[in-house]
Parts: sequence; structure tokens; C-alpha cells
Amino acid sequence: MRILLVTGSLPPMRCGVGDYSLSLAKALIAEPGFQVGVLTSTLGEGADQSDGLEVFPVIKRWSLVEILKTVKIISNWSPDVVHIQYPTQGYGNGLLPWLLPLIAFFMRKKVVQTWHEGYSRRSAPKLFLKSIVPSGLVLVRSQYEDDLHPQLRWALWGKKTEFIPNASSIPRVELDELEKIKIKKQYLNMQKKIIVFFGFVYPYKGVELLFDIADPVVDQIVIAGEVDESGEYCQEILRRASEEAWQGKVTITGFLPSADVAALLAVADAVILPFRTGGGEWNTSIHGAVLNGTFVITTSLTQSGYDKKSNVYYAKLDDIQEMKTALINHAGDKRNYDPDIDRDEWQSIANRHHLLYSKMLAK
Repeated sequence: MRILLVTGSLPPMRCGVGDYSLSLAKALIAEPGFQVGVLTSTLGEGADQSDGLEVFPVIKRWSLVEILKTVKIISNWSPDVVHIQYPTQGYGNGLLPWLLPLIAFFMRKKVVQTWHEGYSRRSAPKLFLKSIVPSGLVLVRSQYEDDLHPQLRWALWGKKTEFIPNASSIPRVELDELEKIKIKKQYLNMQKKIIVFFGFVYPYKGVELLFDIADPVVDQIVIAGEVDESGEYCQEILRRASEEAWQGKVTITGFLPSADVAALLAVADAVILPFRTGGGEWNTSIHGAVLNGTFVITTSLTQSGYDKKSNVYYAKLDDIQEMKTALINHAGDKRNYDPDIDRDEWQSIANRHHLLYSKMLAK
């Protein structure tokens, strides 16, 4: 079975969906009888092509001028299924991604789409272009239809939808005591607890709330992500970090390789992900922290309180006091081994995709 994944971003490009796409590709290759290619942006040229993965980093801009390149790759590589990921940072504002399902369909290829996020009403015309194509549809959010604006739910009509949960793009690490001591010494700066946020630093991530949730008397805040000094929101983060109470108690690492992030998570006393719109099973960052056993505080529209199995506390949106109390009560907690969590999630995801592809090809 030949599967061509399409994604605007692929590591070393920085994009959550790009990380997801590479993890999925590697897991699919491990399935017997699979050949996997990835059509991506030119900036994805340094992607890991181990284990037989074929990467085509040929798209400079995802505009209509790149249609011939796309058709040529699909024609020459001749996949059984063209599987397109939406959205990715690499697509930018290009029109080509919205037309890709139609292009693949008219080339007599089976089409699968994965929708990682919802759509606004202003996207309706473009959404129509890709929703009219007969295709399988993978959703990483269990309540996707409920969350989609009622005036856009027509986009799901006639689709064979599959809910396939997300997983961590960060590996699990096992550190000995000397390694843990070394990493803690690197970050602690005379404080007692390491409080971590990791990922993209955007307003909807609620990063600025860490300065209200954590305690400057005992906590060292570590922000493992890029903070662009030219951006208004990042300037706010830098301003909070320079306040007298927090001087010398905030570390901004910039972008870190996934192995380094995993090691940081493994020694952290807590990971705080105070998303302004709520987190859930689609957040790879939550999966990564849980996989490494760390206590996590996040927000949710559907869950509440402490889940001991996953070692996650779900707070109400923007409820600083609730998150402060959770941090005091559970900082430093590590979860117990659980076979439902400590398993190869990506192989399970690949198996689910295999079944979907087989159903599509059997029609």
C-alpha cells in the first residue's frame, strides 16, 4: 500500500501538525507492506528519511503556480491514497492546499483528510472546495462536530469520519538519578521547584498566566519555546519575567530538540498549560507531559479536577486560584505505570489509519 502524506510543514520546520505528520509517517512504515512518501515545503528538506521514508520537499509556496509540481509528484510516485493534513503553518495563505483533494480525486486517487482544528465562517468558500470531494476524514477531536460552527456542519455531510486520538511527538525518557540532578542544577537557580511551559508562545496558550499561578518564592519558571522580542505578546512575557518578584527566576530556553524537552519534562515538578480556550485529547503537549510522568495543570471545557491515572488537573478557563491550589497540592507528583498510557501510541494510531485506508481502497 502506497500512502502519500501532504503537509505544509515537516521537521526541522516548527509546527505541531508537522511533528504529527512525521510521527505518523514513521509509524506507518513500520506496518508490513507500507510505502510512505511525504509531499512538503522546501524548508522541510532536512527531514529524517530513515527507514525508507521518501520525502519530496518541493513546494516553495503553496500557491496555484505549484499545481504542476504537485501533479507530477502524484503521477510519478503513484500513491494508492493521498492523505492531506490541515492546517499547517507551512501552507500559509496559499490556495493550493484547499484544492489538493480535488486534484487527487480527478487523478483517480483515494483521498483522506485529517482536520486538526476547526474553521471560521470566513473560511466557508475554501472549506467547500475540499469538503465536496469524496474522502475519508480523520478527526483528532472527539467533539469536533459539536465544536464546529452550526453553519459549517454541512462540511461533514457524507463523510466517513474516524476519530483517531492524537499522541505525543516528544519521546519518553528514562533518566538515572545523576542525570536528573544535573538537569535540575541547570535550571533551578537557587529555587526549589521547576515549573515548565513548552511549545509555541501564542496568546491563546495563556503563557502569561504562569506568573500569577507559580510562586516566585520557591518556583523557577522555564519557558521552553521561542519568544520573539518583536511580537507584542512576547514583549508582555518578557515584561512579566523582568518584574522584581521574578528577576532571575525565569528561564527562556528558545527552541529545544524533542529529546531535551523530554528530559526537562522528566525532572519538572509541574507542567502548566493554561490554554485560554481549553485543552483536550488533541493537544500533543499534554500527551508529551503525561508520557513522561509529570504533573500537568491545564484547562478544559469538558473535564474538571484531578485525574490520578494521567496525573493531570483540569481547571476552569482562566481560573488562576484553582490552578494555584492544584500546584500547591500536586507539584512533584509522578504518576504510576499504566498500560493504557505507557504503550506505543503511534503504532496504535498507524493501525487505525491502516484500517481506514483499507476500507477506502476496498470500495
